[in-house]
Amino acid sequence: MFEKSLTDLIQGLRANKRNEADYIQKSLEEIQSEVQQSDMHCKSTAIDKLNYLHMLGYDTNWANFNAVEVMASPRFGEKRKGYLAAAQSFHQETDVLMLTTNLIRKDLASANAMEVSVALDGLAQVATPELATDLFDDVAAVLGHSRPFIRKKALVCLYRLVLKHPEGLHALAPQLRERLDDPDPSVVSSAVSVICELARTNPHNYLPLAPRLYQLMNSSTNNWMLIKIVKLFASLTPIEPRLAKKLHGPLSQLICSTSAMSLLYECIHTAVVGDIIGVPLPVTDSVGRDIDFAELCARKLVLFYESADHNLRYVGLVTLAQLQARRPELVVNQYETVLKCLDDPDLSIRMRALSVISGMATRRTLDRTVKRLMSQLILSNTIRLQPVSSLPIIGSTEYSGKYNGDAADSDLMALATDATGASLVSARGSIVQSRQLTAAGPGPADSPEYRLLVVEAIVDMCTRQSYGNLSNFEWYVAVLVDLVYTAGVDVGQLLSEKLLDVTVRVRQVREFSVRLMRQILSDGQLVSRATNGSSAAKVLCTAAYILGEYCSLLPANSEDIALLLPKCLDKLDGDQQATFIQAAIKVYTNWLRDVAGYWSTEIWELVRAVTASTMTQLSDLLLAKTDGSAFGGNSAVAELPLQVSCRLRHFVEITKAMSVATSNPSESAPQLCLELYELFTAYELNPVSSAAQGKVPLPDGLDLDSPIGGPILDTGYIMFPPPPPVSSESRPRASQSGGGRKQRRGQKNEPFYLDGGDDVGHSHSLADLPDVDDIPVVQLDLGGQGSENVTKTRSSKKKKTRTKDGSAKRERRSRVRTPSPPLAPVDIAGDEDMPDVSAPLPQPQPQQTAPAQQ
Repeated sequence: MFEKSLTDLIQGLRANKRNEADYIQKSLEEIQSEVQQSDMHCKSTAIDKLNYLHMLGYDTNWANFNAVEVMASPRFGEKRKGYLAAAQSFHQETDVLMLTTNLIRKDLASANAMEVSVALDGLAQVATPELATDLFDDVAAVLGHSRPFIRKKALVCLYRLVLKHPEGLHALAPQLRERLDDPDPSVVSSAVSVICELARTNPHNYLPLAPRLYQLMNSSTNNWMLIKIVKLFASLTPIEPRLAKKLHGPLSQLICSTSAMSLLYECIHTAVVGDIIGVPLPVTDSVGRDIDFAELCARKLVLFYESADHNLRYVGLVTLAQLQARRPELVVNQYETVLKCLDDPDLSIRMRALSVISGMATRRTLDRTVKRLMSQLILSNTIRLQPVSSLPIIGSTEYSGKYNGDAADSDLMALATDATGASLVSARGSIVQSRQLTAAGPGPADSPEYRLLVVEAIVDMCTRQSYGNLSNFEWYVAVLVDLVYTAGVDVGQLLSEKLLDVTVRVRQVREFSVRLMRQILSDGQLVSRATNGSSAAKVLCTAAYILGEYCSLLPANSEDIALLLPKCLDKLDGDQQATFIQAAIKVYTNWLRDVAGYWSTEIWELVRAVTASTMTQLSDLLLAKTDGSAFGGNSAVAELPLQVSCRLRHFVEITKAMSVATSNPSESAPQLCLELYELFTAYELNPVSSAAQGKVPLPDGLDLDSPIGGPILDTGYIMFPPPPPVSSESRPRASQSGGGRKQRRGQKNEPFYLDGGDDVGHSHSLADLPDVDDIPVVQLDLGGQGSENVTKTRSSKKKKTRTKDGSAKRERRSRVRTPSPPLAPVDIAGDEDMPDVSAPLPQPQPQQTAPAQQ
């Protein structure tokens, strides 16, 4: 029978490109019939064609058993096709793998080196835990083969078997030590490679091999083996610090002499991560001068990140970042070179350069670095353009101190405008939807991940060491405001925290910060994008807080009250709404105090108008979704979150009080205008360190570990003891519904039980009430207050019960009981005027004991 060969199959595929699927389906049917034949040559040819179709993506698992048959062929050419099919299509769950154990063992013991080689290759690919356990000793015996390439393959195969059978590692270690002395360099290189891979998980096990590896590093000329040895020492040096001094000389010689960039990188990387650069021994550079080892590594790294190869630039920046963590003074000199890498078209190189450049920031270089990063955020397709005539641009005279320069020589000023004269971003920050900067696709600066890293790097450089790099805090606040608009990612929480931190900590910048916060709140487009959880909402919430807290630093303006009650207020969460309302209260009271200094009839009318408009705004924003009433009742306020309703009630009461105080015209301002402001300015808000409480000295005699008072009963798990049993003679006769009454009576014995009121509106007989003697007595020590009144009250009241027929029941004989504990008087304070915080607080008067009510 004539069958198609692999060449015929390939030629047929090329000739049937239009109906390739039909041709392959027909070929598979022919192969299915061919693998069923007894002729091994025909069967191996079919398996060979299946190997080719498998590489094209077709499933060939249905012929796994036939592949095992071909693996058992006595001819090497056919056997190789079977092992290739097994390596391609077999996996850990293949059921026919159990049939290959003796087959592979037989091939490993073959006198034909080629059969041993193909068996090692196939076993390394299809090894399972069972095969690794059964054939580990057979592969280890092959390590003594006379052919070097067999010994090399056996080492690599043993590594794959150890991954499946970790118990064999103990038997492999002596074999690896022996192969390091093998006369063939390729076998030694394979042994070093296997040791390097195994040392990744546990380098301690291979520390005894360090002397032999050190000899190989000094004697070998194979760069690839040297790379493996140097990488292995990078894992061993942190474990054995004495190796650092031993490796100092050989590594410095390799760094100065080698021309292979891969070996140079591994040497520098090992010297850095192994802290070999910390050894206080000089090295000789190429011109014969003695320099520090770390300085030599820094000089050689320049060859990497100045290279045209992107891979070399990337690994150079990675190692430079590691060197920066240990010797930052050496990396500062590479500032200009790393700054150029920020404009690299490769995003991964940009991100690595960004991590390095952020650590290089100093007081001298901070301004320039931030300008470069800001320009990348601005000059991208993420940010839109805006006409210059509408708002002042960055670097304008209005904010001349923002970038430490005027508009003429500011680098960012040149970057902030394009050839058409359109401003990319303004100091006020409004960004409108207009044409894109370029027609090209997204660039590296449009990546959200990169933009987030840029914002974090800018903030980190400015705030490092408690603002140690800053010389102009107004510039820093303006940069944070610009990042609100130019970030293009969700960094609202980060920017809000930093804006609040610098405003609270630095007094000199508060006025400037409040002015910018007012402008942020005036930005209608930013306010329109504020929703619950959005970045704009977080920034606006912080801006409202700063404006309310430090509103007295700017001239009072009634328009600020409207800014703090924006239309988006109902879209925010409860905490943000409460912040806006609290800030509005402070701004309102500050404005009242300010206008009280120049009171007149016009001012009186203005106060009345502003108060009425404020009440209307509160009603429209927060009460419109409830009952629509303008403050006629408390039901609308009660439906709001607790933190919002509390502050809203305060604001409502303040506006009502102000409406009453200004109901009639007067020549002088009401005293309430001054008193309201004092409610919120009694104390100054100062920053408090998180470790401040730990610095407070502990008073003498105070033990914070001892409990205050006795243990607290957990009513959720500990039930109070039942009342003492009462004799049947003295207990009232139970009615037909006595079971339910007994259950309710047992619940009412608990002091924290509240009756559900199921029988509200129905009359109860006295017999249904529990007996006073059945109520358990709880001992409370209240200091003896009111004990006489309570005793007198209880003794004056007698309980009588009646039976169902109305006859009076004989009074129960009084029994000896522990007197009831005294009750402390409860004084419910009424509404009072808030005292003047400037006046001394009144001394507390002794309270008079009032009779307790039962």
